[in-house]
Amino acid sequence: MKSTLEKISSIRQALTIEAPAEMVDRAFDSAMEKVKKEAKVPGFRQGKVSEQVLTQKFGQDIEVEAVKELVRVSYPAATQEAQVNPLSDPEIEPKGRIVRGQPYTYKAIFEIYPEVAAAGYDNLKLECEGVEIKDSEVEAELNRLQRQMTQLEPAPEGELGPGMLGMIDFKGAAAGQSFEGSEAQDYVVDFGTGALLEQFEVEIKGMKEKEERDIAFHYPTDFFKREIAGKKGEFRVKLKELRRKVIPEINDDFAKSLGDFQDISAVRKDLKERIAAYKENLKRSTLREHAIRQIIANNQDLEVPTTLIDSELGNMLEQLRQRFEAQGRKLTDAKIDPKQFVHENIKEATDRARGFMLARAISIQEKIEVTDAEFDDRINHIAAEYRSAPAQIREHFEKNKMMDGLKAQMLFEKTLDFVVSKAKVAEVKPKKG
Repeated sequence: MKSTLEKISSIRQALTIEAPAEMVDRAFDSAMEKVKKEAKVPGFRQGKVSEQVLTQKFGQDIEVEAVKELVRVSYPAATQEAQVNPLSDPEIEPKGRIVRGQPYTYKAIFEIYPEVAAAGYDNLKLECEGVEIKDSEVEAELNRLQRQMTQLEPAPEGELGPGMLGMIDFKGAAAGQSFEGSEAQDYVVDFGTGALLEQFEVEIKGMKEKEERDIAFHYPTDFFKREIAGKKGEFRVKLKELRRKVIPEINDDFAKSLGDFQDISAVRKDLKERIAAYKENLKRSTLREHAIRQIIANNQDLEVPTTLIDSELGNMLEQLRQRFEAQGRKLTDAKIDPKQFVHENIKEATDRARGFMLARAISIQEKIEVTDAEFDDRINHIAAEYRSAPAQIREHFEKNKMMDGLKAQMLFEKTLDFVVSKAKVAEVKPKKG
């Protein structure tokens, strides 16, 4: 088998491949067998049609299948022989018809990972907010813990209002028409938290356990469900259960209930350290982001393979799907137009792919690697976060073929930390609010 390698650009190459006659004949034999199994010809049992009849009726289909089979067999061998590593599936350009007993020539065009020499990553000038911990932040986190430790007690004689939790059934309509979400059973109302539509909450305030009430109100004109915005809602509501929140007082006893703390001052100290660690991580992530953006801007002439851009677009769509699911919605609800999505995100996807290419090049140039100990630490950290054994996390990553992805992400982060360590970093005051 003969082949000639041609460089089209920094990211595209082509192999012109000439397959010998005997390879062509084997491809024809394979194609004939496939067509014979699938062909339906009146007067013949399926799979028993003669090759002569098949050639007369399905000659073009057989040629198409023969080319596919020939490419399947010859293309991997040719790339290995030429010592090239295609990044994408090939675009095949046939050179004439394929004929039994004759050599066949075709051109395969494919993308490759380009040679990358990163520049402009020394002595970057970066800005970030300084880490500042306010007492109000500590108190807000303490109040969150207080809410988590809140107990509930039955309140059969009480009324639904602030400090109360109710379980309701409701059924209704907007402008006389039912809609998705217009009916529910065992719906929990945490009164006054803003989780329930304000107009609805106002109407059920003061209800007693087992009480049923007819309510009516108008939906806001800017309501997120456009089909009912501004319309009159009418509902039948039944309060099935009522409970009172028993909120613990923030004192030393409360501190001891949270864990190994002597007093409330120890809890505040621990919370302050946790908030500081969170903000330091946020600062590190911000500096990484600013660094890679500058590096990308300094290397705009670097060509990016379409395959990598498409992969990033897929990642962005998956991230969008996960955000929708976290909100209890489906991606289909957004009715995203694929062409519009690509148009709006192609630059960001290209920059992300270019950023990973450049970070990889810097890691090679600076001999940066992720050690086994660092990888083990990351697995242990993930295990602690999910309250699982490290062996389980490792097994999960291996089973789902995520190990290489995790290592690549770690190398990306370590490389950017190296760049940031060489940069001139100016701290600015945190923004108010």
